[in-house]
Amino acid sequence: MRAILEGIKVLDFTRVLSGPTATRYLLEMGAEVVKVEAPTSGDLTRNSVTQINGRSGYFATHNRGKRSICVNLKDERGIKLIRSITDDFDVIVENFTPGTMERLGLGWEELSSTNSKLIMCSISGFGQTGPLSELPGYDGTAQAYAGVGSLNGELGGAPVPIGVPVGDVLTGTNATAGILGALFMREKTQRGQKIETSVLESYLQAHDTALQTWSVTKGETIQTRNGRFHALVCPYGIFATENGYVFIAAAADNHWNDLCSAMDRADLLDPQHRWQDRFTRESERDLVNPLVELWSSNLSRDQTLEILQRHRVPSGPILSIDEVGNLPELRASGAIEVVSDPVLGTLVVPAFPIHFSEAETGHSFEAAFLGEHNQEILSNFITKPDSLASLTDSGVLFEEPIATRPSRQGLSSFTANKKDIHEETGDR
Repeated sequence: MRAILEGIKVLDFTRVLSGPTATRYLLEMGAEVVKVEAPTSGDLTRNSVTQINGRSGYFATHNRGKRSICVNLKDERGIKLIRSITDDFDVIVENFTPGTMERLGLGWEELSSTNSKLIMCSISGFGQTGPLSELPGYDGTAQAYAGVGSLNGELGGAPVPIGVPVGDVLTGTNATAGILGALFMREKTQRGQKIETSVLESYLQAHDTALQTWSVTKGETIQTRNGRFHALVCPYGIFATENGYVFIAAAADNHWNDLCSAMDRADLLDPQHRWQDRFTRESERDLVNPLVELWSSNLSRDQTLEILQRHRVPSGPILSIDEVGNLPELRASGAIEVVSDPVLGTLVVPAFPIHFSEAETGHSFEAAFLGEHNQEILSNFITKPDSLASLTDSGVLFEEPIATRPSRQGLSSFTANKKDIHEETGDR
């Protein structure tokens, strides 16, 4: 079976999570990805808080399969070297502060002038223009500006950030969608285009009720944080059990009736009961939620779930991370997978979340060491009097010492192209 993006080459200037998510998705669909990193530490996540023998699980998870070149873009020779390879790529993705690529001479106007089919995706925290555009683009700051931070935490208490960087992952997903759309359009027009997306825009897209409620009520209703329970619909939230917590979503009338049956509360099923009206349940959620929790708190988490799910009430356990990593159902469904790493050993990672019937996706690739592919990718583009060795000695290139293994990622098209050139010229 063929991969969807077989033959597509991606030059990846991104760091941390939003951009690496996009380029990981492209790689999972068959693209070749070359990651450009800075000497001598590379992507910030190579030095994240959790490391084993100097190897970061964060980096290894989000950068598996990408080739690494380590080039000093503060040196004109480094910029010249990168510029010499850009015409060989179909897609370039970057998430620098807006304007950085232009200052480096690697902006859209410059690169597309010699590569009319190029697709360039710029990811930022707050967009490429406007008064917020120059702010550092962290997920938490975008949460704050999008109003998402105001929706998390206890009623009357301080705001609480989301526990995972949802905006970064959403932005990577949006970037992937944009790139795929541009590739599809390129098949019709034979021309590339510039794509822009931001973490702030991704968070704004995630609003389900808060922004819309404020708008349609002309500002009369402003949704705010409400602890474990939804601020508007009811019952909907996290309920305590004897030994843990469960999530219950029974706001719809049919699910409310199913929950009443699960709790063995036939009285609440009486058509004349005021809670048979959804709007009354919502207005009296300070009574409804405690009633549900009084029932669940007298049962274990597993007992609560068994009863709820037997009655088809939308519900799930609040799992700890170790429970998630060991949950057989997730491995059976292919949602998570176990891969090998030359330093970390086995590593549990999220699998590619899209499944195609007629295309190959997902490979057990390893994350590259910093600058591991300098020679493979760059040696054919270095011109005299420079050489790979001289550029390395002068700090233009950097390669992390590799004592563990040679790359097992297979022959890239860059190596294949170089072989073709050598065969044509007789150069060995």
